[in-house]
Amino acid sequence: MRCLAAAALAALILAAAATATIKPARGMSGITLGMTPTQVAAKLGRPVGKSRTRWYYPRVWVGFRARRVVEVTTTRSTERLANGLGVDSSESDVRAAYPRAQCAQAGTFRRCRLGTGERGSRVTDFTIGHGRVLQVTIQLLP
Repeated sequence: MRCLAAAALAALILAAAATATIKPARGMSGITLGMTPTQVAAKLGRPVGKSRTRWYYPRVWVGFRARRVVEVTTTRSTERLANGLGVDSSESDVRAAYPRAQCAQAGTFRRCRLGTGERGSRVTDFTIGHGRVLQVTIQLLP
């Protein structure tokens, strides 16, 4: 019986890792920091809206600087990290998974950040409202 339970747990962990779409400090939704607009369009298609520095897709937006991706944000609850965290996770889940995350008030929301936050560094931010993750952002800081 123990072997069966261990095998089931291992299968769940592998399944979560296989479906992970958020890769901290790297990217999500098939988009990685540093991609060009042409590469983004090849992955996500035509955006539903554009500004000078951002492309908007349903529940995902991509920020550019010098024609390179420097930010990817999602509000999709189906996008998850390998450990299962994502939109709708609790702040306590984020803190448990990443004890070194820097969590603090950010205006009317809270933000838990993975990464140093130093100029030129890559960070992963969990924006939290009412105790739940509302969006996940991966960003190359200016």
